[in-house]
Amino acid sequence: MNRRNFIRYTGLLAPAIVAFNPLSARQTAFLQKFASDKGNANRVLVLIQLNGGNDGLNTIIPLKSYNVLSEVRKNILIPESQVLKLNSSNSYGIHPSMPGLQQLYNNKMVSVIHGVGYPNPDLSHFKGINIKLTANCNPDSSRSGWVGRYLEQAYPDYGKNKNITVTDGPPGMRIGEVSPIISQGTNVDLGIGVNSIDDLNFSGPDISKDPLSNNMGGTTIGLIRDISKQVEMYAPIIKSASEKQPNLSKLYPEEHKNQLADQLKIVARLIGGNLNSRVYVVNQMGYDTHANQVDKADPTKGAHADLLHNLSEAITAFEDDLHLMGKQDEVLGMTFSEFGRRIKSSDSYGTDHGTAETVILFGTKLKAGMIEAQPETPLQLTDENLPVFFDFRSVYASVLKGWFGLPEEKLKNIIQQGPAERLDLFTV
Repeated sequence: MNRRNFIRYTGLLAPAIVAFNPLSARQTAFLQKFASDKGNANRVLVLIQLNGGNDGLNTIIPLKSYNVLSEVRKNILIPESQVLKLNSSNSYGIHPSMPGLQQLYNNKMVSVIHGVGYPNPDLSHFKGINIKLTANCNPDSSRSGWVGRYLEQAYPDYGKNKNITVTDGPPGMRIGEVSPIISQGTNVDLGIGVNSIDDLNFSGPDISKDPLSNNMGGTTIGLIRDISKQVEMYAPIIKSASEKQPNLSKLYPEEHKNQLADQLKIVARLIGGNLNSRVYVVNQMGYDTHANQVDKADPTKGAHADLLHNLSEAITAFEDDLHLMGKQDEVLGMTFSEFGRRIKSSDSYGTDHGTAETVILFGTKLKAGMIEAQPETPLQLTDENLPVFFDFRSVYASVLKGWFGLPEEKLKNIIQQGPAERLDLFTV
């Protein structure tokens, strides 16, 4: 992209810009060593943000509570006869627009964690997503993201002014409209953000030596320049990785038909091309379904069904691609959203912001199945919100410990709040 478009694109940096510590203008590169933590060094984490607050009750449907749901959300509930059945689970089914995810679940490649949230939830979109990005329930006091803090542990020399040639990719990659705060470390952003590989084709005048005014505007432009240098430093490495490995799966939809699938196609190429980035974050917009969540004439269709279809289609094609590349065992995927939705639907055929979300993990090394605190207990309608059984910070910590092999003493510096509970998620 040209420099004018780059400056426009960096509007996405607003949530984290105050936290960025610019490197010296004399520094010629943003540098890194190989990760100091060699355990599980080939493993990759792919995070999918479901932007807006996904309705978990209509995604992974609790058949054990179907009678209760048919009373309070009858205008949006999927007819029981059309819920897709899941092997080894009579208590849950899946939305009929997600046959690909159904197959992955039946092939023991999906785990679902029910009732994920935190105490005293904030149901504001802005605060809710910042809580999830920072793993801090007081996001005003945190200027770093949980992924950024993890990457600082794995790449302790990243961004330091040392004469080291950069040959690997950046520690993290953000594809699409993902807030950079998630990969922001204590002093530096450890991720590169692009919409597509074409964004790395810089052109236009070099403004790096233009004088800066001694005010907030000058400071902001200086930060943008430093980030631009970081992107330009890694651009040839990222592009080279993407060119080494074409997409192999035939399951991807036509380009521009499924935004999430387009993003995951890029991620698959970079993983297949051995970029060596540890964490990728992508984004799917549109889950704030206050009204018209379903087609009034057919609750299996509509806005939410289209979103879930795209989610399932994208994940299925991505897993097929990784399999054909021989990379499937090295990659774990996980969804997250700022919050869930209420149990009761509205007269507008939608749902309001709710306390607990449903987290979906996918990969070949999972102890697949449903993870819930009360396996045989139907929903109790004591209020309009789903109960929270698992703190999201425990889920994050469990992934970092089980997938990347982080010991507890390091976890305490990354996930600085939340209970000590850990979930046993992986076979190895």
